[in-house]
Amino acid sequence: MSDKANVSQIEALERFRNHLVLFLERANIVLDEVSEEVKRTRIWLQSEQGPHLKRQMKRKAREMEMLQQELFTARLSPLKTAKTGQQMQINRKRKEIRELETTLRAVAGWLRNYDSVVETEARNVEKLRQIFDIDMKKAIQNLSESYRLLQEYQSDSSS
Repeated sequence: MSDKANVSQIEALERFRNHLVLFLERANIVLDEVSEEVKRTRIWLQSEQGPHLKRQMKRKAREMEMLQQELFTARLSPLKTAKTGQQMQINRKRKEIRELETTLRAVAGWLRNYDSVVETEARNVEKLRQIFDIDMKKAIQNLSESYRLLQEYQSDSSS
């Protein structure tokens, strides 16, 4: 038996380490994007979506009031106008307002459940980030050290 190990292709170890470094860089970019998206979504729900829906509801309510006023005026008028069409428009506005109310309730529900649903999953992203930052960096260091030792071994065994 030989006292020497057959060490070949140690460059493959270095290539693997380089690929791992690239992977971790890309993965950290993705994790940053996920974290930012979680924050943006919360802000969107809190400060943009709710007020936007409330503004829409006020506008629709004003439009419905105008339509009701027009219908009331048309009923008092001796001239025959399209009262049925006006009533249909009022009904359509009522339906739009109900839909907005439903959406607003849904947004409020999403905000209520945001911490328990989204933030719970976001914590998993942070756990993955810790694994990348701690364990994978140790793995890269170990691969570098192994590569260095194998190179020394190969150069010592060839002399």
